[in-house]
Amino acid sequence: MIFSDFEYFVFFLFVFFTVWYLFPSIISNQSKETRILHVFLLVSSYFFYMSWDYRFGALILLSTAIDFYVGLKLSSETREKVRYYLLLFSLITNLVFILGFFKYYNFVVTSINSVTGGLLGEEFLPVLKIILPAGISFFTFQSLSYTIDVYRKEIPAETDFIRFALFVSFFPQLVAGPIVTARTFMPQLYSPKRLEDIEFRVAIRFFMLGYFKKAVLSDMVAPTIDTIYANPGEHHAYALLIAAALGGIQVYLDFSGYSDMAIGSAMLLGYKLPTNFNLPFIATSVSGFWRRWHMTLNSWLRDYIYIPMGGSRVTSVRRKFNLWFTMFVSGVWHGAQWTFVFWGSLNGFFYVLEEIWKEWFPEKKESSFRSSHLVRIPLWIIQNLLNNSIFFLGAVFFRSHTWENAWIHLKGIFLFQGGNLRPYMWKDFLWIIGFLFIGHLVGYFLFEKGKGKRIPASFEFAMYPILFLVLNLATPENSVPFIYFQF
Repeated sequence: MIFSDFEYFVFFLFVFFTVWYLFPSIISNQSKETRILHVFLLVSSYFFYMSWDYRFGALILLSTAIDFYVGLKLSSETREKVRYYLLLFSLITNLVFILGFFKYYNFVVTSINSVTGGLLGEEFLPVLKIILPAGISFFTFQSLSYTIDVYRKEIPAETDFIRFALFVSFFPQLVAGPIVTARTFMPQLYSPKRLEDIEFRVAIRFFMLGYFKKAVLSDMVAPTIDTIYANPGEHHAYALLIAAALGGIQVYLDFSGYSDMAIGSAMLLGYKLPTNFNLPFIATSVSGFWRRWHMTLNSWLRDYIYIPMGGSRVTSVRRKFNLWFTMFVSGVWHGAQWTFVFWGSLNGFFYVLEEIWKEWFPEKKESSFRSSHLVRIPLWIIQNLLNNSIFFLGAVFFRSHTWENAWIHLKGIFLFQGGNLRPYMWKDFLWIIGFLFIGHLVGYFLFEKGKGKRIPASFEFAMYPILFLVLNLATPENSVPFIYFQF
């Protein structure tokens, strides 16, 4: 069950009408209604998650129970050494025995076997048939944010297991984010919810925009991207360039589309999730790009990796290492493949390179680049094109199935190899770039400049049936699973 499937609409409508119409009509006591509401949302969230595989429910329940217990002990324990070991127990359990085993065991084992194969045999360590639970990296990081914040005494420990379990498993953001921390979500479970407080127009806009990004734009170009990435050695350099750009854009459309639908779904139930993307392709620097891309992950890494390592309160060299290491962790978090490890390291390298550039060449007032006596190109255009080019080339490692395919892809681009190049590849590239440009341009003036005009509510609601019909007609017949489900 994914957000763009018909089954999800049926499921969500059932949850929505139960929360806002059934419970209020049969329960008069506010506190009792809130309690039943939390139980119902928790059961619904587990049903949603277990629709992929019923065994996944036991794993998320185990992680939830461990961190709930640790949180209670941390709040009552006064001995700092014992509190430290409690936190260490939570970290090891979640990162090693849960996330480490299910996501990284086979990656580590195959890497070791490839090195020791000549001496100790190809199967020195056994490779297991492990099913990767959907979204395991997301709910593990969310749960860890709670125990770390309780350990730091930044938030109180939650004493109600139902509320804590709902925080970990809330279905709109469960399998692919946004990553929600306890300090931002837990207070919402204590505040009363009223149907009249919901911003229906904003919520519906989020969901429909997300659906358009994912089910129409991303899924329409998925076959072209998959065809080129499956056999990069057979395609022309232009096709490989198209795939590099489309691959990066597809990840954005796919993931930001999911995030938008998650935010819209949560808003319709009375909960607010943080923004996860903010027009990343208008960025003119590496640091600016990552402040706009997967914002909740980058905030998590900043708060729980970068700052504890010293952040910017250290020497210049150490600060650069902290920046690189944070991006390296981001790459490892994304996937158990050497391509993701290299992708994270590469992003860290460019982040550090930008820092060195700023130190050597302080920003000047000059705002344009003189390419001749007749042409002056605004500097931000040069910076934006360079920044996006770096991201698209890095995305080759993100989207490639293997390390070898990634290098074949890049080699084909820089050596300008010949091969297959079909008109539909250019068509997909041009119309996706067109939609991306228009979307970012409109978003820039609406959100960055605040120049949007208010649309009359009657007109907007009258357009919903037409938009719904258009989206259904434009949706490809076969839906594609969200890319970030694998993380």
